[in-house]
Amino acid sequence: MIISPPFLPERAAGQSESAWLDIAMAPPASRLPGTQAPEGSFPLSLQLAWHNGLHIQAPQAAGAYLPVRAVADGRIVFVHAPTAPNSDPDHPLNYNPFGASPPTAAWTSDGFMAIEHRTEIGAVQAVATGVVYYSVYMHLSQIANRARGATAPWSVGDTVYRKDVLGHPGQIYGHAGQLHFEICCDAANLEKLVHRKPAWIDPSSPPAPTADGRRDSVFGSIHVYLPAGTPARSRQPSHHIQGADSATGGASAVTDHFPPDMLRVPHWVSISHDRGQATLRSHDRCGAPIGKPRHDSRDDYARGASGTAPQAAQRFEYELYAEAHARHASLDASTRALSSPSGWYELLRFGRNLGPDPLPPGAAHWRKIESTTGEVWADLNAAGTFKFSDADFPAVMGWNFFDDDGTPNDQRCDSMHIKALIRDPDAGNLRRMELLQLASRLGGAEVRAKLRRAVCKFPSEWERASVAARYGWLQTHDFKLGDDDAAAARKWERFVAHAHALSFESLPETLLKADWRFHPREFIEHMRQCGWRSPRELAQLIPAHVLRKPGSHRSPSAAVWESPSLAPAQRLLSSHAQALNRALRKYLISTPIRQACFFGNATQETQWLSHMKENNGRTPSLHAGWYGRGFLQLTNPQGNINGGNNNYYKYFRFLGRQPGVPPGTIEVGWRDAVADDPHHAADSAAAYWVWPDKSLPSARSPALPLVGNTNEYADLAADDLNIRNVAATSQHGNKAWYYNQSFTNCAAAVNYPATVGQNPPNMNGLIDRSTAFTNALTVLMDVERFQDLHGMSQPVPDDFTKRVLP
Repeated sequence: MIISPPFLPERAAGQSESAWLDIAMAPPASRLPGTQAPEGSFPLSLQLAWHNGLHIQAPQAAGAYLPVRAVADGRIVFVHAPTAPNSDPDHPLNYNPFGASPPTAAWTSDGFMAIEHRTEIGAVQAVATGVVYYSVYMHLSQIANRARGATAPWSVGDTVYRKDVLGHPGQIYGHAGQLHFEICCDAANLEKLVHRKPAWIDPSSPPAPTADGRRDSVFGSIHVYLPAGTPARSRQPSHHIQGADSATGGASAVTDHFPPDMLRVPHWVSISHDRGQATLRSHDRCGAPIGKPRHDSRDDYARGASGTAPQAAQRFEYELYAEAHARHASLDASTRALSSPSGWYELLRFGRNLGPDPLPPGAAHWRKIESTTGEVWADLNAAGTFKFSDADFPAVMGWNFFDDDGTPNDQRCDSMHIKALIRDPDAGNLRRMELLQLASRLGGAEVRAKLRRAVCKFPSEWERASVAARYGWLQTHDFKLGDDDAAAARKWERFVAHAHALSFESLPETLLKADWRFHPREFIEHMRQCGWRSPRELAQLIPAHVLRKPGSHRSPSAAVWESPSLAPAQRLLSSHAQALNRALRKYLISTPIRQACFFGNATQETQWLSHMKENNGRTPSLHAGWYGRGFLQLTNPQGNINGGNNNYYKYFRFLGRQPGVPPGTIEVGWRDAVADDPHHAADSAAAYWVWPDKSLPSARSPALPLVGNTNEYADLAADDLNIRNVAATSQHGNKAWYYNQSFTNCAAAVNYPATVGQNPPNMNGLIDRSTAFTNALTVLMDVERFQDLHGMSQPVPDDFTKRVLP
């Protein structure tokens, strides 16, 4: 899944995801009377009426509002061109809902577009977890022409790509530069998204889980439930197998008997990873925070030091591979035979082992956490613990479902669960369930935060045929208050005319049935954590044109300008996409910039995703058979087994295998599987990407760089300059390519680790890889800047053509 907001403002260097989204999807400055909530809030608006989406105030650049863009790839299912604005106060689009008398002109644009999106968020074995959802864009002032040079506006049936310009924001009740935006899906796809029936859960008394969460889709933070009685220690445990430091005495919640080395109450522990940090947050059984977030450090685990180096807390994510090896190596020989560093890596990464590699029975997952009694070591894999991720939309993290509206076919909110969520918590307030009291709380920060994770079922406000039925309740709840019958009737007629003007006939039935609605800002931020890419999304990573130069970029040979074939990549992805996604997920190559850096190398290494063997295996004697295999072409140069210290053997040992020297039939079979088995083709590449010590300074070569987890270089690439360079081709003249130092460090780490940090390194295929990286940036990132011919910044690279799929 790839998704972005409908506006794409510039992103400042180092700006957080949440801060950028706050700018991209800012609410209007105007506030609703009586509530002080921003106009067009979700899911409730004036008179506690259901509201399908959010109103967004468009960001500006150079004094102009940014255009509205498609949030994901999809197909247009409905479009309505906007009416030209006028100043006639009697025009139904000049309706002012805020009580102006006599009526004043307050234009509302009626340009409308709905897009159906089909994507994947995971897989169950070989079956993809596909989902369908809709994005809706209302109050457009203009429908743009189709992308890529077309001269006709968008129409039903057109394919759109993420970031395509759809149109321009219009007016809402006279406020310029605004957009109504919504996200919705039907019941079947909601269950695929959240992996359960959409039932309301009492947030004051959530049930304790009885099983782990989903395995098909795992993204975002990991959430671990620790029941009362979970083993805990005040000091670092000395063993990683349960029972080695066993507690004495049984625990009982009934008698409130807990030995001092157990948690007395249930806890939730959330683990998130970001730019090297592994951050643990503790919560009580209802999701309330316990203590402060703490950043994991290997100093806590490797040395048990009381003091932590200032930079150590920033690196635990980058050092998961080393920590997994350390825990595996700490076992006795008999237990180590049932173990693997890969299994321990999964335990540290996911809280459980989702892969095929062994983890010994009784493996303990000791982490230092905040508890109700202060910092303790707790076993996050103890009996009775259960593991989830943000892909489960956990109720304890605030997600809930609301479909208890007693009048489900109108636009009035009669959900008692919603009202209970927003009401005054003071039970002594006997009027707290009254309409005005409830409405007055909609602007409160605490209520607005709760509503962001409310997934609600109610009808579309855009269906013209049902306007009177959906809004009839306003005749008594609004239009007759303080007016005589004649005045109320005139107001009602004017409102109905306005609602008719903003609604449409012949909306697709599939769109009308998509009546489960997400807070759009929350949905986008939440699902941007999902790094799983569908085969169609992955195919776009094959550039339409490639600038390729044999050997080093310094070689005297001319570069070649060519168009890679898409068909071989599509064939390979049909069998390898799921294994590739699982590997990217496991090794945290899950952000757009990390994936752009990875695929800038993987597409080039595999001849544009066409082969899993170097030179397609046509030279079997190359490197004595230990030639490149897999997505990053794992290689033993010159076939040097080096006493077992080589890339292939390092991967075998990570899986818990014990390869022999010299290699025999078993080792050769393992080697060949790196190309022939999709799992190992992907897993070997992603494991190599994160493993440490690709290059090490030594007494013999003290100038060699220390090269570790490639994600560390990738994390810097988004803020690096993309510097324009030119290479001469034999038949197409000069062509531009872009040099990014942090990406170049990633490429060197893959191809020639000893050259990491050089500017530029003398390595194979730098221009090819950089061209692939540039394409990947345009596919995966939101806003990128490339140097133009004059040294200025531009959003699209020179000599670039977007890959359009059949």
